[in-house]
Amino acid sequence: MLPTPELIDLCLQDTRLLTPRVRHLTFVRRDGLPQTFIPGQFFRVQIPSMDGPQWRSYSIANPTAPGRSDNTTIELVVTHVDGGLGSTHLFGLRHGDSIHVTGPNGRFCLLPEDAPRRLFLLGTGTGVAPYRGMLPQLQRLAESGVHVLLGLGARSPHEQLYADEFRAVAAQAAGFQLRHFHSRAMPAAPDACDRAGRVLQLFDEFDALETGDIVYLCGHPDMVDAGFERAKAAGLHPRFIRREKYQTILVPKPASSST
Repeated sequence: MLPTPELIDLCLQDTRLLTPRVRHLTFVRRDGLPQTFIPGQFFRVQIPSMDGPQWRSYSIANPTAPGRSDNTTIELVVTHVDGGLGSTHLFGLRHGDSIHVTGPNGRFCLLPEDAPRRLFLLGTGTGVAPYRGMLPQLQRLAESGVHVLLGLGARSPHEQLYADEFRAVAAQAAGFQLRHFHSRAMPAAPDACDRAGRVLQLFDEFDALETGDIVYLCGHPDMVDAGFERAKAAGLHPRFIRREKYQTILVPKPASSST
């Protein structure tokens, strides 16, 4: 029998809206201890419900070096989904409120044993959160000669999350290529990072995928599936195609009664 995961009590320290439907939440451990995690991992959050505790997974979004034991905060980013049990609960939290989590979990991480020629990282919506967490690593890799190709997709510029932070790293590291893809509306004054279209177009901007490349896909399941098939068709072994799907889970509507 598997051991029951330890519940960690987190206290909400700060919250801010990134867009009208996306909230950034900063927590600290209630016991005051630091929290170790690897960028790209996630926590499972316990969500109260009438049917008993439910669980939802959220990527850790704060940039950090892997394995650091002095992280004093845990940052999560949440999209409000109408009827979504997890997002409704998290959007309703106030300063000082608690949540209980288990983790950290997951292997959607930059592995020290990898020696990539190029990294293709594609994300949509809040699927950019792991890449924000990886930013210190990505900058070091780009400065060491790895070509880091980051494509972030949203409907409009106003829905591109943490855009200024990604742009700042791209401006500092010559090997860091950033593309913001906008599926519905372009910026009024687009720059060299902006593109009209969808994030999978990142593959079309550079030489074809080949041995030595590693692909990361995070966000909408359709994008993740299509990106996986494209990378596999190009000849990449599945172990070099890393995926994290963000599923929307709604609260079931009560069954209607008949008389």
